[in-house]
Parts: sequence; C-alpha cells; structure tokens
Amino acid sequence: MPPGTGQLRLPGYRLLHSVATVAAIGGTFEHRHRELRDHCYTDHRGWSRVDELLWWVGGHDQAGAGGTFELLWHFLAGPLFQKVPRWRFGVRASRRMLGGRRNPRWYAEWIRQQHGTPPTDFFRSALDLAPGGEARDPEQLDRVLMHALLADLDGAVRARLFRPWRRRRITRFVLLFEEAGPWDSRTQRFLRELRSAIEDLDCSSVLAVSAGARSLANRVPDFEASDLTHAGDRLALVEQWAARVPAGEPNGIVVPVREGPADNERAAYWLGLHPMLVVPSRRLGPGTETVAACTALVVALAATIVVLTGNSPTADSCAGGTFLGQGGHCVGVTEGKARFAKGPNEKQVGAVLDQIDQQNNVVYAAMKNLAPGRPHYRTVVYLGPLTGGNGDEDPVRGGTLPELRGIALAQQSINDLALNGGERVPLRILVANAGDLFADAPKVADSIVKLAGRDRSIVGVVGFGQSRLATYQAMRTLDAAGIPMVGTSGTADQLLQQGPHYYQTAPTDERAAKIMAAFVEHAAMVRQADGHDKQATRVELFADPTDPYSNSLATSFRTEYPAARTDVLLLSGSGTADVPGALAGTRYDTLAGVAQQVCDATAGSKQPVALVWAGRASQFMTFLDEYRMRSDACPRLSVLGGDDITNALLLGSPWSAFSALTLYHVSLGQAPVLNGADAEARTYLTAYDARYGSDTSAFGRAMRQDGHPALAWDALRYLSKALDEAWSSTGKVDDRLDRTLVQAVLYQGLGGGGFNGATGHIDSHGANGGGRMTTDKLVSVLRAVPDGAPQTVLLCGAVTAADVRQTWGKDYPCQPAAAH
Repeated sequence: MPPGTGQLRLPGYRLLHSVATVAAIGGTFEHRHRELRDHCYTDHRGWSRVDELLWWVGGHDQAGAGGTFELLWHFLAGPLFQKVPRWRFGVRASRRMLGGRRNPRWYAEWIRQQHGTPPTDFFRSALDLAPGGEARDPEQLDRVLMHALLADLDGAVRARLFRPWRRRRITRFVLLFEEAGPWDSRTQRFLRELRSAIEDLDCSSVLAVSAGARSLANRVPDFEASDLTHAGDRLALVEQWAARVPAGEPNGIVVPVREGPADNERAAYWLGLHPMLVVPSRRLGPGTETVAACTALVVALAATIVVLTGNSPTADSCAGGTFLGQGGHCVGVTEGKARFAKGPNEKQVGAVLDQIDQQNNVVYAAMKNLAPGRPHYRTVVYLGPLTGGNGDEDPVRGGTLPELRGIALAQQSINDLALNGGERVPLRILVANAGDLFADAPKVADSIVKLAGRDRSIVGVVGFGQSRLATYQAMRTLDAAGIPMVGTSGTADQLLQQGPHYYQTAPTDERAAKIMAAFVEHAAMVRQADGHDKQATRVELFADPTDPYSNSLATSFRTEYPAARTDVLLLSGSGTADVPGALAGTRYDTLAGVAQQVCDATAGSKQPVALVWAGRASQFMTFLDEYRMRSDACPRLSVLGGDDITNALLLGSPWSAFSALTLYHVSLGQAPVLNGADAEARTYLTAYDARYGSDTSAFGRAMRQDGHPALAWDALRYLSKALDEAWSSTGKVDDRLDRTLVQAVLYQGLGGGGFNGATGHIDSHGANGGGRMTTDKLVSVLRAVPDGAPQTVLLCGAVTAADVRQTWGKDYPCQPAAAH
C-alpha cells in the first residue's frame, strides 16, 4: 500500500472468505444460518479490535470457568458486550451484501439470477457456499470471491459524499502474477473471470499484470500490442479516457516478449521515460470538497427528479446469468422480467415476458403455503433468439414471438390445473436468449447446465426453433448433461441426431418435404395468363446450402420429386461454409441472380413452372423485391414454401413486394382448421383469443393463424405431461422428482397411447417404441391470400387418434409417387 492511502479493509471479501472456509456446519437446518453467522463473527473479531475488546470485556470464551463473580459478570455483561455486537454484525453484513429493495448490491443480484428470487437473509443464502452447499464448487467460489474483492477495491477508491477527507487514493490496485501457467490453470481462469467480473461490476480500479498469458479472450477480444512500448502507449491512452475503457473496447492487452537483451533494453528505456501511470487528480481542501459534494448532491437530486418525472428509458445491463453476446445484446438465462433489447419487435416480446413473469409470481406465492403431499414447482427453460434488429434476424422473423405466446398460454393453463389440485406439477419458466441466429447458443447452453447443477428444479428445455450448427452444439451440451429437450417447431431432421434427450412434437423436414412433393405432383397451383390454374410440369427449387434447415428440406424434396423436372438454385454469396452433405445445384452469389433465373424459367417456358422455396422468410421477401423489378418480363409467380414462410406473413404482406403472387405454404401447427375436430385445439384457441383476440390488425390476424404458437403450446404440454407422470410414479415424494425421472418417462413413452394436441395427435411412444417423434404428425398446406384467412388445401396425418388422413383433395395420396 502506498503511503497516505489509508487502511484497506475488504469487508465483503473477508466475509465471504469466512463463509468459504467454515468447517462443516451441523445441527438442525433451522439454526445453521446462525452457526454460520457466529463463525463469521469469530473471524471478524480477528481483525476488528473494537469487537474483540467487547468480546473480551463480555467474558471472552470462559463462560463456564472462574468464580462466582466471573459467572455473574458474564451473565450480566455477555448479552450487552457479546450478543448485541454479534447481532449488529449480522445486520450490517446482510445490509452490506444485500443492500435495499431499491438499491440491491451485487450479491443480491447474483443470488436472484441463480435462484430466481432475491435473498432476504445473507447467511441463509450463504449456506449454499459453505461446505455441503448446493453452489459449493471451486469455480463458483472463485467467481464469488472475485466479485467481492473487486467490489471492495472499487469501494476503496470511490469518492464518498460528505467524507471528502477520505478521497485519497488516486492509483489503481495492481495484481501481479509471475507466471500465468497453461490455458486451463487456475491463474489463467482467474484472469479470464477477472475480465468478465470487471465488466459486470463496471470496475475500473484494478490492473492485472501477468507473464505467460498468450490470450485472455473470452467475451471481449484482446488488444494485441506489438511490443511493450506499444502496450505502454495503449495504457497511456486508457488514462486519457477518464480512467476506464469505453464499452465494447478490449480491456486486455497481450504483448509478445522475446527473450534477449535488446527487447529488455528498449522496455527499460521506455519505462525510464514513463515511470508512473497516474490518473490526473487535483486535490482540494476538505472544506472546499464538502461544498462541492453538497452542490453535486443537489444537482443529482434535481436530475433524478427530472428523470423520474419523464419517460426516459433506462439502459439494459448484462448481469447475473446474462452476458454480452456476439450481436452486442445481452444473452443468457434470466427470468421473464429482464429485458434483452428495446427494438419495436422486442417490445412485443417484452409484453409476453411480463406475462411469464406474472405467472411465475403466482407460482411463488402458491409455494409459500404448500400443503403436504403437493409438489413444489419445477422449472422449464425456453431457449430461443430474443434479440435482433440492425440487420439481424429479429424475434418475429425467427418465430420467437409466436413461440413465446404459446409458451405463456400453456404455462398458465398448466398452472391453473396444477395449483387447484394435487395431481399435477406447477411450472416456472425461465427464458434464455440464444442470440441472433442462435449464434450464442453454445455458451448459453453451458450457463443452463451450470444453473441446472445448482437448481434441481430445472427439468427440461424447450425451444430450438432454428436448425443451425450452433443449435446442434448447444443441444449436444444439454444432452451430455442429461437435460430433456423438446422442440417447439418443425425443422431439420438432424435435430433428432444430437442425442437421446431431445424429443420432437412437430413433423420433420423429411415428412414435410414428402407432403410438399405430393402437393406439387397433383395440385393445380400455377396461375396462367387466362386466370386458370394448372399443375406444374417443372419446379425451380431454391435452397441455402449454408443453412441446415434449408438444406434438409430441399434435399428431402429433391429425393421425393423427379430430378428431371427440377432445377436446384443455391445461394452461395453469404461467405459461410456449406453444411455437411450440402445439396448440389447451380450457385448464385445474390438473390438478384436467383430472381433472374426464376424469371427466365417462368417466362421462357410454355409449360407451367412453380417455385418451391426451401429458404428462410427473410430471404423470400428480398427475393420478391428483386423479382418485382423484372415483372415486365415475368408478370406472375406461383410459390410453395416451407413452414418458415409464415414469418414473412407476420412481418408484412408479401404481396406488397410483388402483387401477382400465388402463395402456398406448409403449416405444421395450424390450429384453426382443427377447431371443429380437436378439443385441445379449441382449448388452445379459446386461451389465445382471451389473451390476444383484441388485436384485429393484419399482424394480429396473421399471428392467430400461425402454427408456431400452437406448436410451442404442445411442446410445453408434452413436457408437462411427462412431469406429471413422473410425479405420480414417485408416490408423491417431492425429493424423488427430478429431470432424470422425467427423461425416463419420455424415453419409455407417455402412457395412454399419446394425446390429442392443439396441432393434431401426438403419438408419444418414446424411443423404445420406434422413435422420439410422431411418425404420422399432422401437416397442412395453406393457400395464403392478402388480408384474409388462409384456405386449407391439403391436410395429411393424424388429426386425432381416431381421425388419420391418408388422402387429400380428390383422393390424392399424401405420399408422393416414387421419384425417378
């Protein structure tokens, strides 16, 4: 410590260090938090002279020794000099670590992110960090102690209002490591976690220096300096930035240093010119600083009043279980109340997150007076891309908003039944943002696994609405951890290959492609110049070979439809590598080139030509805009799209891009057409209309007709039914109900031969009965029209257990003829 800088107390770190080093705590559970407090107070007296003196005056540790006078003195003075200071220590410790309701401290926020509810007593929550606690693991202890240390160090340099004579420290704290060791060493892990903790706490008081660190990149990239002189210039520049690195800038500097005197001499010369890096600071007298502090307080109060009386939004922060993702948004796991972004579509997502948060609060309230024999709540995590904008795939286009609506409706329906009886298990929903295009899904999956290791109430994950390579990696991580997963939408067949813990309630791409091939083979879908519709004699098939969903759907269609009548058009200008087993075809760098090829094919042929779109909805809208520019030569276009096309109907009317469009698309969960035949579909639609029926806009109508909410409803209901069966098998012993038992029920198959869902019959026969999906799952093809309800032109599969459609239209088969 440099002279004149005061005593460094580190109260938060010492308190948590006492918790981490306590011996095993015995006794009844109700009194363990008091034993932990007493142990921490004993350590506290080791460096607090006042409390140690009071303890000694109160009779120190000789309560049972000495004569009558000593016993009498201990009886009278013990409560005053020992119990009262110990009680006061516990109160101050809780206030220091938890803060207040309006200004919670970092520890309170950390606990809330881990367990979903804020702590009310520090020592009760700290039992998890003591030996035998749920959060007792080396990495967790390192992370908590690091946060405590940084918070104390930052507090040591922070200016204090009305105490200006303590504003003495103007230098940073330096942590010096002689050697960082290998990448997986504790020192390297400490340095990487240090960078993350500095960002979480917005700390600028610590500088770490270490040899042997080749890279510290974790969430923020390194600043790579060519030599020590370059690094010193960077540090000097940091000092000019008001002692902190701007948000988004690298806060780690890696310098390659070669052995030899030349490099050392150059560094020594530079350090001789710059012996210190000090934050410029002008010191004033205590009286002057007191006046300045009071003035600043008055200005701050005035500014606070202006902010509170206005409508200025507060900035989002990445805290607790969230972190900064690749797209610049917060990703990770949180409760519904947290916000990931504030774009226009994210506001609609935020409204659904509010509903989930309200339902979670209902569950929390019900758990306070839980009757014997009733199950405690269990937790399901929804994983999807909740942020977008600025060129990203937004939550509407990615299907996230419809899926969240279905999840919220299903949660309320499940809890209404569970909280009014004792046979079903109530559900809490946590939301995990996987980032745009699931780019951050692997890291988010890691955080889910760590959270599940601490929170045994987590029994599964639903979501995975997009087939991406990052999605597959996240699924493998969750599968290795033994966490059951249920898909909320139909997508690439490869999802089922990522592990035995994944189950799919929607049709696979292979089944959807067979239905599409059967439809193109028989349907009069191509509008002619005379206004009549004819069957297509040739198909232009579009696919994106870098997208697993697009490639899977297109490959399956190509297998089912004659190759001689098919031209395969591939978009290859994204710069991303093709997925393994990519479809072969003619490649185009831009969608403009694809539009020109389709125009040439439709205008240059006297036979009807149809476009089968196996790409994403966002690509389809861009394609239509390019096609409109060629409308003089190509006045009409007939399209059959996959299920992702429904997102184009949500974002805006495709006919605004090209008016002479005949559009058919696959729907994997179209509930309105089932309303007359399926009771579950009627239940779903009743719940949907009660919550969202007031929205009669074009967007609201398109959302009601979309299949994503119904598929998400069925996915959560499917997992909930497995949870209820697992609960019944425990003999109503809550401690026996965990995700391992839920996985066993799913793997063996739900009892009763499946159930009729909002999207058709779901044959939950389990892996031992033939697979982790419904082989004859209902698929429909709809004809979309501007500003109107779609027309169902094909319905194939199991509407209910007793109503399985094998033909459509004029008794056309649901299976296409063999491709040749």
